Amino acid sequence: MRVQLDHFEDNGWAVMILGRTTFDVPRDLLPADARPGDVFDVEFRKDERETGRLREENRRLLDELLRGGAEET
Repeated sequence: MRVQLDHFEDNGWAVMILGRTTFDVPRDLLPADARPGDVFDVEFRKDERETGRLREENRRLLDELLRGGAEET
């Protein structure tokens, strides 16, 4: 997928364009020499290990909430 850098906001965000949609990303994620008008290739890769870890952590936290508090040790 390709996105274009529209402009930088004063609060440290970069406004990106994808088709007719805009979205913000932290300016720090872009190369230091990025300029409005630059086009970037964006790729998403699923991280199976991290997905599993976070699912388990979320399940544990939900169980704690439903039981009314943290487990006693």
